[in-house]
Amino acid sequence: HSVDFVLRGDGEATLPKLANILRQKGPLESVPGIAFDRKNGERHINPPAYVDDLDGLAPPAIDLLNTRFYARNGKATLTIASSRGCPMQCSYCCMGAHSSIPYRRRSVKHVMQEIIRAAAYREIGFIDFEDENMAMDRAWFADLLREIIRYFGARKPELRAMNGLYPPALDEETIALMQNAGFRELNLSLGSCDGDQVRRFHRPPVVKAFDRALAWVEQMDMTAVGYLIAGAPGQDAFTSVDDLLYLASRRVLVGLSIYYPAPDSADFKNCKAAGLLPSSPLGWRSTALPLDHTTCRADSTTLLRLARILNFMKHCWDEEGRLPTPEPFVHSTHHVSGNRSEIGRQLLRWFLNDGIFRGVSKNGDMVAHPTAMRLSQAFLKGLQNISIRGVSH
Repeated sequence: HSVDFVLRGDGEATLPKLANILRQKGPLESVPGIAFDRKNGERHINPPAYVDDLDGLAPPAIDLLNTRFYARNGKATLTIASSRGCPMQCSYCCMGAHSSIPYRRRSVKHVMQEIIRAAAYREIGFIDFEDENMAMDRAWFADLLREIIRYFGARKPELRAMNGLYPPALDEETIALMQNAGFRELNLSLGSCDGDQVRRFHRPPVVKAFDRALAWVEQMDMTAVGYLIAGAPGQDAFTSVDDLLYLASRRVLVGLSIYYPAPDSADFKNCKAAGLLPSSPLGWRSTALPLDHTTCRADSTTLLRLARILNFMKHCWDEEGRLPTPEPFVHSTHHVSGNRSEIGRQLLRWFLNDGIFRGVSKNGDMVAHPTAMRLSQAFLKGLQNISIRGVSH
């Protein structure tokens, strides 16, 4: 075996106790959260162990990191989790209220202690908060933002919440405070616009709140990313095309994720009961396109490429205020030259004409990618009925 032990739950509650047991040659069964195989082949599994009071944890030993591996524009970066777990019930997530992970939040004082300690060793240029749902408690969130403003002053770092923000938790005052604290871009969790799919996800509809947040973002000259999920159990590929078209008409970058069955999530349990899981856990990853159910793998690949090409279309719109003119593909074309931008625009012209994805190798050789034509054609038809927007215009 390549793995001797698995520690379930919070590492702070399990790893020190495992180290002590190994040093003392004590009974492994006494370690909270441990799982291991006995010599006779039997598997021992303890329940997960969690830290109840996150404020009781010591701050990370930032001074032990080789910071040159974690730099952004010559300044240090910091990743912080100000909470663990999540109070929501989203079916696809293994961190929600239906999972075994309890929701706990650190105090503002404890989070600031971590930030201040890290800033003592280097200049912080970027902080990413990896919470599952950071802005749910607006009062707590506002207190944290004000403390960040007070501490950093004019030398404030850029802030992000790249794991996604729940749009209904945001209002104009909160977003203005976020901007003042250092947020330049909001990562907004949409999931899907389709009502049936949202109900399957056990999420409240957020489209109206999403649009409100985008309007405030635009007023404050910030940018936004909208996160979608495609390929989920029971999800129709054409509703994902509609989701892409919805974001095409908004001033937002597209972040599309292919669904994966996260262990301990409600969807994982349902997929297992329905026999939808790939036989190997290696096949459960998003990159493996795990489900070939209502959205087949060829559809998932096409949706990913549609999202990528849509973001390039938005880039073109921001730069030129228009899209390249559609152009028929010349079948005798086997080689394309030019810089990356020129080649990209040429590929886009061909796509806008026939809906086929093409690429170019490092040597400039033309490559045609497999395309679920019914989806790309539906996307092109939908583009004719909307006004596309860029990310910054």
